[in-house]
Amino acid sequence: MTIIGYDFYGTQFFHSPGNAIKDIFYGELKGGIYDELEIRDRTDMPTDKNKTKWEIDHRAIFKFVGDLEGGNISNSGLEIVSFAIKRRRVNEIDSVTLDHIPFVNNLSINYEDYTQPNDELIYTIVPIAQNDLEGKPVEVHVKSDFVGWWLVDKETDNTLGFDSAIGEIGSVETALNQGRTVIETLSRYPSVYYFDKDYHTFSLSTAIIPSEFERSGQNYEKIVNTFIRDHRPFIVKSDTGRIFVCDCSNPSFSTPLNTWRDYDYGVLTIDFLEIQDYNEFMNE
Repeated sequence: MTIIGYDFYGTQFFHSPGNAIKDIFYGELKGGIYDELEIRDRTDMPTDKNKTKWEIDHRAIFKFVGDLEGGNISNSGLEIVSFAIKRRRVNEIDSVTLDHIPFVNNLSINYEDYTQPNDELIYTIVPIAQNDLEGKPVEVHVKSDFVGWWLVDKETDNTLGFDSAIGEIGSVETALNQGRTVIETLSRYPSVYYFDKDYHTFSLSTAIIPSEFERSGQNYEKIVNTFIRDHRPFIVKSDTGRIFVCDCSNPSFSTPLNTWRDYDYGVLTIDFLEIQDYNEFMNE
């Protein structure tokens, strides 16, 4: 339903008052999905599904973009039941909902995010009232600045840093794999065709140096049980700003042939295969 001038007009069946309404101070829109609400002086304009541009007789144009909702913005008189933690990049509009935290009166919120890329980010704390109505958000600007490569479990917040080395530090090489087919022809040159396949593969290594009363082999088994045997996608992120969703496989563990007490270490290497878009993964 759309309000035009002092009367009502709708693109589908609706109930309209018999007489024109001279003054409108309050209105409600219920039970519908709205794309645009337009208020203007003229009443002889034809109905058009296209977005409206501002004209001289316009009084208001409300455009609902994506998941934008209109409602009780201040949540006045509604009980807050939880807080939504959202995150977005500074130069982006869409946010990722990271978590919902139940509301407890006079309890401060401490939230640790391990899934973030190295970038300038905006975290938003949004009070959620009954019927999932969102209240006025509070924004916190953060600049992420971690170092090295990290493996992160989105579900449990377990992390593994590839930030240690024995001897030469080395480098990380990522390969871009594209769908490419070469077909031999009867002419001098073959034909090359590309399709949608586009993913990265790489390997990461780190030194495992156990703390007191531990052994490197025991730490290796913990890592394998945490990141390998579940066969789930994990986040792999770099301080360069790159971030991937990967399958982890083929772990190898290298240890010195001759070891002695207080010098127990090993080098862990894992292969990674990119399997999903990061933004899609975070919105699941």
